[in-house]
Amino acid sequence: MVFLEDDRIHKDRFLMAIGLGTPAIMNLVTIDTGSTLSWVQCRPCPINCHDQAEESGRIFDPLQSSTYQSVGCSTEDCGYVHETLGIPFCCNEEQDSCLYSLRYASEEYTAGSLVKDKLTLGNNFSIDDFMFGCSGDDRYNAADAGIIGFGGETYSFFRQVVRHTNYTTFSHCFPGNHRNGGFLSIGPYDRYNLQFIPLVEYGSHGDNPAYAIQQLDMMVDGIRLEVDPSIYATRMTILDSGTIDTFILSPVFRAFDKAITAAMLAKGYAREAAGRNKICFTSTSDSVNWRDMPTVEMKFVRSILKLPSENVFYRVSADKICSTFRPDVAGLTGVPILGNRETRSFRVVYDIQDSKFGFQAGAC
Repeated sequence: MVFLEDDRIHKDRFLMAIGLGTPAIMNLVTIDTGSTLSWVQCRPCPINCHDQAEESGRIFDPLQSSTYQSVGCSTEDCGYVHETLGIPFCCNEEQDSCLYSLRYASEEYTAGSLVKDKLTLGNNFSIDDFMFGCSGDDRYNAADAGIIGFGGETYSFFRQVVRHTNYTTFSHCFPGNHRNGGFLSIGPYDRYNLQFIPLVEYGSHGDNPAYAIQQLDMMVDGIRLEVDPSIYATRMTILDSGTIDTFILSPVFRAFDKAITAAMLAKGYAREAAGRNKICFTSTSDSVNWRDMPTVEMKFVRSILKLPSENVFYRVSADKICSTFRPDVAGLTGVPILGNRETRSFRVVYDIQDSKFGFQAGAC
């Protein structure tokens, strides 16, 4: 399975193509390991829907699909989705249609009906009765069709697809530049060149269990940050491909800010005023020298994630860069999150069956 990434619509999200209904309508959707319920916006859109780019496919119209079916109010599926998402019972009794609503930490939201239809992936794989949300009201800061959820609940895209393989895992590589392609796969994987970290499903990220790993330490240029190491143990780090930046606990962020600023000033960069929650620098020359940057490492249980400079900083202009790390108070307070900027160009493996998270640098 190959995912698609398009500067005109992706806005630092990473996309894949799915087909919905019969005949299949192609939609581009955001790959999100932090979400369980998948959704696309649907016609008619009675309240509010976002502008969907032409490249993302036509807005799905369930009435044009011969295999569409609604999820009834009294079904087990309806009750289970409401229970696990923490949604009060909500139903359109006149149409016997189970309703859902989701709100994200970014203040984006979606609401609509739970439905089932045929899902098509590529040219030779399909699933009947794929359950997803048909959104009729959303606030969504992108132009793709919606979100495809890789979380651990039985109704996530991943869980519905992986039933058709013989190993419960998925892996992906999001490219760090436009010259390379990426990939996504579900099922058995090649273990060659992978480092592994114990993986757990952690229950403090919203109402759903999230994939998480335990951070132990952090280093800049090989020197540990000046922070009590016991702070790391107070929280697990959530793995969320739908989040762009990486959020670390505030004491860790302050220590990182101090260390990375000293290292950058020593290399001739000037600190840019960007507020308390961002770290930015400007180059005193005409451009940024990406080959001469401080090294940053994140130590987890059993493995160290050594980050290339392009995963530590992102370019704002020819002579200005900002750090991909932000404090937890800028996102969900008390919830460290490893976002997609940190893992771009890495092959990452969510081996649910063996409870481990694998990574390999420079894979795409």
